[in-house]
Amino acid sequence: MELNFDDALALLREHNTNDSLVRHGIAVSDAMAAYARKFGEDETKWRVTGLLHDVDYEEHPTVEEHGLIGAQWLAERDYPADMIHAVRAQNDFHGIA
Repeated sequence: MELNFDDALALLREHNTNDSLVRHGIAVSDAMAAYARKFGEDETKWRVTGLLHDVDYEEHPTVEEHGLIGAQWLAERDYPADMIHAVRAQNDFHGIA
């Protein structure tokens, strides 16, 4: 799959009507892009990962579901495995390092 910020933003907005959550995703995305540049990593991948890290939060805010559902959504859309892992692992409840 070719990663695209605008497609990822559409996915985020599909599941989040709260503008604060969307702005949070964009802010994390910007920070992740800066880290990618600093460490010589794939800026688009890091940017999109930051954007989607809380994609499921509005609909699934519980500790048991948050991250797990978002990772499932990304897997269904053929996002890269490392991005799926990052979305799932950002919730310590799932015990993934």
